[in-house]
Amino acid sequence: MEEQPPLEPRDDRREPERRRPWHVVVLPAVWLILGALGGWAIIEVVREDEAPAQSAQRTSTGPTSKPTKKASAKPKPKKTTEPTAEPTTEPTTEPTATRSIGVSVYNQIGIGGLAARVAGQARAAGWTVGAVADWRGGVPQDTVYYPAGRQAEAALLGSDLGIVRLMPATGNMSTSNLTVVLASPR
Repeated sequence: MEEQPPLEPRDDRREPERRRPWHVVVLPAVWLILGALGGWAIIEVVREDEAPAQSAQRTSTGPTSKPTKKASAKPKPKKTTEPTAEPTTEPTTEPTATRSIGVSVYNQIGIGGLAARVAGQARAAGWTVGAVADWRGGVPQDTVYYPAGRQAEAALLGSDLGIVRLMPATGNMSTSNLTVVLASPR
């Protein structure tokens, strides 16, 4: 018998493919998607928050249009035989803001007692405080929202509480009271 060279053991077993666990691939993808959606949602909330101010500015200035000939024609002065009134020397005064409007204080960030503490500051300054509760929404910073014609009172309340951001009230807010939404721990 002829001697055969020793056979090398044949290894039919293949090294298993190295697969990454599913969570190593899927979780970062989910985080990326949620992050993008969260960023988009924040931008939309800020846009909604600023939209009432922009629309209020547009309505106060009115639409811009070119005057027509009829509108630009100067009226002819009327001849009167009556003496004209002397101009008054009394200065005209703007109505001053008072603390006569009610105030609602809302806590957006979930710090226990924050709205009650700020409501106490408003009461101490002479304001009548109504609702004190939590707020669900996305207001970017402490804000005083005011109903139509009450911007002066909102500025006074903002001064009393150290809040600089004043905005017109949105659709879901009071049309008769000032609304304070707290978005910082103060």
